[in-house]
Amino acid sequence: MYDGAMLKEVYCELFKSTAGPRGRIQFHQGLNTVLGGEAADNSIGKSTFLLILDYCFGGETYGKANVKNYVGDHTICFAFHFRDGDHYYSRTVSDSKHVNRCNSEYQPVGDPIDLKAFRQELFDGYEIALEDITFRDMVGRFFRISGKGNDEIENPLHYKSPKGEQAVTAMEKLFGMYQFVGALKKRLKEADEKKKTYNKARRLKLVPSAIKTDKQYAKNIARIDELQVELAGLTKDTDSDLLEKELQRKTEEAEAASRLRGMKRQYGRLASQYRVVTKNRDDAFVTTEDNLQTLASYFPTVNIKRIEEVEAFHRKLHGILDSELSDEAQSLQVLMQAATQEIQKLEAELVELGIPIQVPKPFLEKYSELQREISALESQNEAFEQTEQFKADVEAVEKDLDVAESQVLRDIEDMLNAQMVRYNDRVYEVRREAPTIKFESKAKYDFHTPRDDGKGTAFKSLIVLDLSILKLTELPAIAHDSSIFKNIGDLPIDGIMDIYLESKKQIFIAFDKEGAYTKKVADAVTDTAVIKLGENGDQLFGWTWAIKEGK
Repeated sequence: MYDGAMLKEVYCELFKSTAGPRGRIQFHQGLNTVLGGEAADNSIGKSTFLLILDYCFGGETYGKANVKNYVGDHTICFAFHFRDGDHYYSRTVSDSKHVNRCNSEYQPVGDPIDLKAFRQELFDGYEIALEDITFRDMVGRFFRISGKGNDEIENPLHYKSPKGEQAVTAMEKLFGMYQFVGALKKRLKEADEKKKTYNKARRLKLVPSAIKTDKQYAKNIARIDELQVELAGLTKDTDSDLLEKELQRKTEEAEAASRLRGMKRQYGRLASQYRVVTKNRDDAFVTTEDNLQTLASYFPTVNIKRIEEVEAFHRKLHGILDSELSDEAQSLQVLMQAATQEIQKLEAELVELGIPIQVPKPFLEKYSELQREISALESQNEAFEQTEQFKADVEAVEKDLDVAESQVLRDIEDMLNAQMVRYNDRVYEVRREAPTIKFESKAKYDFHTPRDDGKGTAFKSLIVLDLSILKLTELPAIAHDSSIFKNIGDLPIDGIMDIYLESKKQIFIAFDKEGAYTKKVADAVTDTAVIKLGENGDQLFGWTWAIKEGK
């Protein structure tokens, strides 16, 4: 964390006093006091000003306050000093979800950024090295201002949520110890989600859901054993008969397949011979009278008579061959037909052999009934086992988390309690009981001062707690409203002021009734005052809307 980071100034054109506009209000490291008058004036703007500072630190309460209803929409301008220089911003009350980056004259530069991005810039500017925590989760709970609802002395670590678990987790993160439990918390969440999802599936009957107890599970096991014995007896004799018939069927199937392949080859040879015979028979050439006349027109000297004698011989020879080819074709057709019939017979035989061996119907029905019951019982038990496994997974992670978180919280307790003793001893001249904190679980803590339940002591202890956390962690700043000091005696205030003054981190307080405390306190708040408010035009905005007009 960068020790030099701080809120440098705040400005609003509506800030006024009897002397005129207040201009830029400058801050410094350590204690910064918003000072009220000796009469402990109310409704002069002390709490409002602290809410504005909280607004500069990324808070949202001021944007929701009633101030805008009386003074109208307005813009809060402010600057932070970080290691790389000064950074200027502005936030308009009517659009508190966005922040403007500005130049040194508070003129917006570029597009507005959203509030989350602005808070991250503050986180980075302060060079905070913590993980899994936001800037507001650090700062917000320790800016104790009237109107924010976080000034309870019973639950000082609560912030925005009534759940103690969020407060405890915030301490783990703020003290840099969350890494020891964060991974286990993530595992626990995942395991719990699996368990809930599976249980929901069982309720919706997407998985078996009949078994809910160990007794039912054991009863299912016993019944499954009985059914297995019955099933074994049912199939003992039948299995051997089925095996013998299956072997016989396989043998016959192989023989038929072999004969079928041979017959198909024989049919192929016959078909090839038939195609040759029919082609030779159909391709015979016979010369006609027209053919001879055409030949004589091209060759006038040709011996037509001799050609006719040759052709007569050819026709006689063709007649003999055609008769023989027709006989052979007919013979081949007979053989092919016989082969076709044999092929069809073998194919039918193979189809028949491919059908499973017939099993007696009563056997099949009983066998199926037993198998269904066994399967149903096994599914129920598997679902029960899965449910029990999910429960065991959750319990195992919870146990690991409890051990780890218990140790982490004890360490935080020890550090905090030791520091509160040191600070408390400085608050009183005579040593008195210091406030103590005890983390009773991951969702509950107890904060009190032993043997002293007075209201003044309770508020003193609240301040001691905040100062101790500021000292021990990377928390960058705290704020205490004037209402916190009202019930605390003069002597404790003296000691608290000493601790305030020695802090290098910024502390913002609203303080009034100068004359009611010691000179030491009066000098301290006067020296550290950044703005002084009072009645008669010296209110924050130069007037107050709390006074009823007229009679």
